[in-house]
Amino acid sequence: MALLERYRVLDFTDDRGLLAGRMLADLGADVVQVEPLGGSSARAAEPLGPRGSYFWDTYAANKRGIAIDFEDPAGLHDLITQADVVIESAGPGVMDSLGLGFEKLHTLYPRLVYVSISAFGSTGPKARYAASDLVVWAAGGPLDPHREADRPPVRISIPQAFLHAAADAADGALFALLARTRTGRGQHVDVSAQACLGTATLGRVLAHTAGDVAPEWERLVDGPVKKIDQSGSGSGTDPAKKKWRCADGLIEFHLTVGRASGAFTTAFFGWMASENPAYERFASIDWREIPDTVARGEFDDARFDEARGAVAEFLAGKTKNAVLEAAREHRLLCVPIYDTGDVAASPQLEARSFYSTVVDDAGREVRMPGAFAKVSGQSLQVRSPAPSIGQHTEEVLTDWVGTRVMENAS
Repeated sequence: MALLERYRVLDFTDDRGLLAGRMLADLGADVVQVEPLGGSSARAAEPLGPRGSYFWDTYAANKRGIAIDFEDPAGLHDLITQADVVIESAGPGVMDSLGLGFEKLHTLYPRLVYVSISAFGSTGPKARYAASDLVVWAAGGPLDPHREADRPPVRISIPQAFLHAAADAADGALFALLARTRTGRGQHVDVSAQACLGTATLGRVLAHTAGDVAPEWERLVDGPVKKIDQSGSGSGTDPAKKKWRCADGLIEFHLTVGRASGAFTTAFFGWMASENPAYERFASIDWREIPDTVARGEFDDARFDEARGAVAEFLAGKTKNAVLEAAREHRLLCVPIYDTGDVAASPQLEARSFYSTVVDDAGREVRMPGAFAKVSGQSLQVRSPAPSIGQHTEEVLTDWVGTRVMENAS
């Protein structure tokens, strides 16, 4: 028996929450994607390919699909009566306006677990702010340090703020179901994408809590703070100084200093010197001591620039795989930056049988990302492709409510 096989989930989400239902479906729940008659907006979510949205194909997989007229969704209550979980990402007030908000449904069906995914949560002064990926990243904090020198912050390349929120929403649903086994009652899981991003970048949040109120990138009234990034994470380093061109792409390497992480930089230059003695002048430096030598005026920006020039020269002749192997051998703090082709061809993912191939309703084979985890004694896998619009309406009605027909169903 699959972990969540006995649970039924109605998934009203668009691209801002689609992943939550996919995770519950991977765990075995019967997740039914509810769409308007014209189809979900997530069907147009990028990236797009010849068959449509890769996003939809991936995150709606393992679900069944129904389509309804949201102008008159009264018959939907027949299904809600049978549901354990409802997930929605419409934004504060929208489901209430359809008569499908938490307060009403909780009164009618006290055992229902109701999960809301939004930019800032259902309450608070920002609850109804714009919900774009860019706005949420900016409000969540992580966007701030991603800038080059004094230029504006660089946006996250692929929208992912709501992926963090959707994954946390799936976790919240599981906790609420566990609580229901003890209390007999459901509850409202109110997920804020802004809060999720703060959790995802917890190191910075904790640093501020511990009194580090002026991070390396922050500008104060009297000018920039003169600090050296000693974190090892590169959080306070100009992005242009931690991305390096190599023979077939990009490398992430932080020229870190100080007691916590300077040894990684010493080891990196040791690798360079082992292949070219000309780099010995950098390998002989104890990079753990650099903050002290900088304070004494014995190491300046010109020396840093010289070291960075050497790193750039060296990495330009290396492939991503060569750097990865060296990082493993020499315990270096550097990694290749994978593009989608690298991820698709990853021997690590292949060894774990991550990718799955399913046949869609047109008889075409579709290769897609598989289940998010391996669980001992369980088979988490892609069982079915993303549904077409209304593909399982009659099937779901029969399974969930018998022979009754839901009004206005497609």
